[in-house]
Amino acid sequence: MPPMVIEDEAAIRQATLAEIYYLLNITFLPVIGFILLLIMKSKLTQSSHSFVSSHISQAINASIWAGVLMLGINGLLLLISGIDNIWTWMYVIIYFTCIHSVLIIFGVIGISRAQGGRYFAYPYISRTCNDPDLVE
Repeated sequence: MPPMVIEDEAAIRQATLAEIYYLLNITFLPVIGFILLLIMKSKLTQSSHSFVSSHISQAINASIWAGVLMLGINGLLLLISGIDNIWTWMYVIIYFTCIHSVLIIFGVIGISRAQGGRYFAYPYISRTCNDPDLVE
């Protein structure tokens, strides 16, 4: 069973960086942040800390979900009601206000957990990690 709080500073820095890349992906640099996450994942070795690989996997999974939600919901809205319908844009703005901002808040929580040396799983969208102390 892994310890409740990780003390390895290098692992904490890497996990925090993974969460920062997640936030970059869903805010300022959409594709670039995801590519940086994938590069970070490819550089992991077998001896890498499970804490780091957990945060990277969670960030990648949450990024994929965020992209699917954004493209799926907004694409469906545009397909159904058209680009020139005022209600379409109202629903798109409501999506960004409600759903996308929650994903950003999850990323901020992930950064704080990583900096504190704790495991984190994104609620509802990323329960793929089998770490025993994800939820306290």
